[in-house]
Amino acid sequence: MSVRAVISLKNIVYNAKRIKSRLPKGVKFCAVVKADAYGHGAEKVAGAIYNIVDCFAVATVEEGVLLRISGIDKDVLVLTRTPDKELPRAVNYSLTLTACSIFDLKRYSREGKRQNTRVKTHVKYDTGMHRQGVNGEKDLRAALYYGVKNKHLELCGLYSHLARPENESSRKAAVKKFRLAKKLVEEYNKKDIVCHLSASGGFIKGEYFDMVRIGILLYGYTPFKTDEIKVKPAMKVYAPVLCSRKLKRGDCALYGDKRVTKDTEITLVRYGYADGLFRAETAWQFNNRCMDITAMTGVKKGAREVAVMSDAEKIARAYKTIPYEILVKCALRAEKEYKT
Repeated sequence: MSVRAVISLKNIVYNAKRIKSRLPKGVKFCAVVKADAYGHGAEKVAGAIYNIVDCFAVATVEEGVLLRISGIDKDVLVLTRTPDKELPRAVNYSLTLTACSIFDLKRYSREGKRQNTRVKTHVKYDTGMHRQGVNGEKDLRAALYYGVKNKHLELCGLYSHLARPENESSRKAAVKKFRLAKKLVEEYNKKDIVCHLSASGGFIKGEYFDMVRIGILLYGYTPFKTDEIKVKPAMKVYAPVLCSRKLKRGDCALYGDKRVTKDTEITLVRYGYADGLFRAETAWQFNNRCMDITAMTGVKKGAREVAVMSDAEKIARAYKTIPYEILVKCALRAEKEYKT
């Protein structure tokens, strides 16, 4: 037996429909399937929700190409700037590229000219996160003008990102900046330029604009505590049982100095930190994980496998991190099984 990630496409479809039902008429739904759909399998997830969403977003050109090869023909937005060496492939597969400066637009235009096509592009604008994007109204005006007028570019989007959507003052400041940026777009009277600001957090707070980019909600978790929407987790990870060991009081097992204070039976499972979850001991482990093996207590006698990840929120709390990190890591070496 191997490590198994059991993924409910039914729950992902349910979540997508819940999200779609809350969107005002005319607001587009972009499904974020970067990082292999947060560990759930991008091609399978995209195929399952193809008829519900309007487009997809990925982080790299390679992720976008894999979607195209799997048959996804809707727009695929690459959320990071594309380096020169990946431009030919990105344009050849009709991916939509992110420009963070006029310099990016010029690079994309040159590749469009070389391939005798128009490169679909979204300009990213920095509204306060200071991660990526054109900075300031003057540079944004220049980028928009260049993008609209250049015959080898198809400027079809303007977007930004909320650093802290749950924080009202931070969110409102970013929304205000983005509204001003949207007005600059409207000066060109081009109805096909889609303006989008919100990921899952902004969506929950009702900041829709022309489109929302939904990631974590699709996979059954919220970006912060909220009662605004209920979604269903979609993945559980199971590890095969290898054997049991009986430890006598004072014995140690695996790496680390922890000793049992009474006679104890531990179960060894074929799941280690190379499979994704972290090395450090948590409540359901005994001592630190090895690269390929975890020791656990309280496993039912005769069990052939145990769940090592059934609630990403709970595990994230134990490791003092967020569910996003758990989801993208926990099934690195797992065989994926899909339930429809």
